[in-house]
Amino acid sequence: MKRAAVLSSIIVAGIGTALYAQGLPGPEPIEKVGENLYKVFGGGGNTTVFLREDGVVLVDTKLPNMGQDILAEVRKVTDKPIRMVINTHAHPDHLGSNQFFTDADPTVEVVMHAKAAPAEGTPFYNPGTVPSLTYDSMISLGKGKDEVRLHYFGPAHTGGDSFVVFPAEKAMVAGDVMAWDMGPLIDPGSGGSMVELAKTVRKASEGLSGVEKVIEGHGHVNNWAGFLRYADYAEKIVEVAQKAVDEGLNYQQAYDKYFATDPAMAPYTGEELKKGLEYGGTPKARSLNNIYVAIGELKGEPRPLTMGAPPPPGE
Repeated sequence: MKRAAVLSSIIVAGIGTALYAQGLPGPEPIEKVGENLYKVFGGGGNTTVFLREDGVVLVDTKLPNMGQDILAEVRKVTDKPIRMVINTHAHPDHLGSNQFFTDADPTVEVVMHAKAAPAEGTPFYNPGTVPSLTYDSMISLGKGKDEVRLHYFGPAHTGGDSFVVFPAEKAMVAGDVMAWDMGPLIDPGSGGSMVELAKTVRKASEGLSGVEKVIEGHGHVNNWAGFLRYADYAEKIVEVAQKAVDEGLNYQQAYDKYFATDPAMAPYTGEELKKGLEYGGTPKARSLNNIYVAIGELKGEPRPLTMGAPPPPGE
């Protein structure tokens, strides 16, 4: 079985190990997304920059040692101070440079879901990753055009993923619940679940309104139609995995019989690396991997973080 540039059969204890091993390039030039909304790609997850009346809100801060580079990009569009850092979840490529901003100004607020806060003694617990504000299901920060809303709909990529909405911009940051417009990587060690992700994304698609732009955790800016298509994809993965369990199929057989034959899933069967892809394989590889992960979950078999499904028996 041939897969282009896939991290085959790699199972690691934590996502940070895999990320550091990639030697990712630094941030790219800041990109305007809306009237007061920008995105900085590269060096880890996307960093979203929201300009408010009194300062700047950052959503995610990439890998460690990227803070100065992020700030340099922000300074291309504003001289306002950094007031708040929001983290979509607690992986090192999304909160790695938090401490750069909290060290520079201890009044900077750090906001994330209660289940995302790193526990004391874990590798990425530091003064910058200790939230000054957490929430359970939804929280609104600011008013009018400065408002930011954080929503939690359940486990997905991790157990504490936030959807960050900017109502005035009609935009949402999805974090790694949706990245590269292809299947997710699931981190069970942080509470993630492929089966639950399908439910969570559907709840988000039904519970949010007024969103037109979707800033993914990595990669480009999608639209609401793309997010709805992704919700269908996530449900399809679980549906195919359930058929595999019922019929005694392995993940490759289930993919060939029930996934690849569905025309609606064509965007998730490509075998070419996407332009600028930092890590994680092709759309097809991700789909195969997620069927494999979902089969294990449905069977009650523990799955560590799996970045490339192992070859089926006999291959």
